Amino acid sequence: MDKDKRFYSFEGQAGRTAVVILGGSLPPSSVRATLHALGDHADVFSSLSTDVLLMVDGENASALAHDDTPIAGVKVIYCLKDYFERCGFDEKGPWAFIIDRNQRIMAQFNPAATSDWLAAAVACLTTVPTEEARFIALPAPVLSVPNIFGTAFCRTLIAHFENGSPTPGVIASVDPFGNPIQKIDADNKRRQDCILQRGSPIHSQVAEALARRCVPEMKKAYQFDASHTDRILIARYDDTGGFFKRHRDNVAASVAFRQFALSVNLNAGEYEGGHLSFPEYNNHSYRPDSGAGIIFSASLLHEAMPVTKGRRYVLLTFFHNDEAEAMRLAGLAPATMQAA
Repeated sequence: MDKDKRFYSFEGQAGRTAVVILGGSLPPSSVRATLHALGDHADVFSSLSTDVLLMVDGENASALAHDDTPIAGVKVIYCLKDYFERCGFDEKGPWAFIIDRNQRIMAQFNPAATSDWLAAAVACLTTVPTEEARFIALPAPVLSVPNIFGTAFCRTLIAHFENGSPTPGVIASVDPFGNPIQKIDADNKRRQDCILQRGSPIHSQVAEALARRCVPEMKKAYQFDASHTDRILIARYDDTGGFFKRHRDNVAASVAFRQFALSVNLNAGEYEGGHLSFPEYNNHSYRPDSGAGIIFSASLLHEAMPVTKGRRYVLLTFFHNDEAEAMRLAGLAPATMQAA
């Protein structure tokens, strides 16, 4: 609860970033210097639409709460005595966190051990993607997910592509006898693909990030339990002719198990063109920041517009649930899946 004894919920925090200080049962003297430093930057946090929250043990907070010196811009939240124990709070570890408007942790710091943490916190907050509020008449049913990968890991993925053996992107189709095949169709799709091998360290890193950043968002937005991914690949669209014309991702029988698609941008600002569009809904262009992605139903008609300058790198995969996995296993051989 807050100082006025009103129940506090992080549901009310949704929509605004925050600096969260886990005071726990630390002596007030250990926390006050940090709070005053935050208070001195209250105008900066206000300009970034960021709140400052101090979460403390209710039985150990009286000295902090009733100090005659006000702490500008800081909201004190009193917690039950065992709250921090149940959360695994370690007073020696990080106890300052930056959370985005969706309460995802963007960064963590130990103010007692890091002298420049406040500058790093402000720098982190300035990277949060924002846009002016406006009325939307024809929204496409897509989910934008920021910060799936960090900038450094995006560069690692690009380097992995360039050091690998990319091959022309293919399209799932059937032969004259109805057998599933993968074919090159340069009139409809021009890009180079580098598939991440399952079990490799880089595949595991990507899968862990997707499980942490994407799966909970899909559950919340779509009530969908994603439990499997299709092949994960890094693709490059070049200005020599990189595009993928309008298509749906689960029309062919061999890929009908695909339920949601993911496209993660790896190098925003380094190319022109190359945006995604969803023509059934509007004429908007979708081009997320580096490390951010768009999740959408595999049945939506969409298009990767031509890259007109530079090179666009993107990580691509599909999600499906246990029921769809059973369908995939019943209808596809492992060799076919690897090429899909």
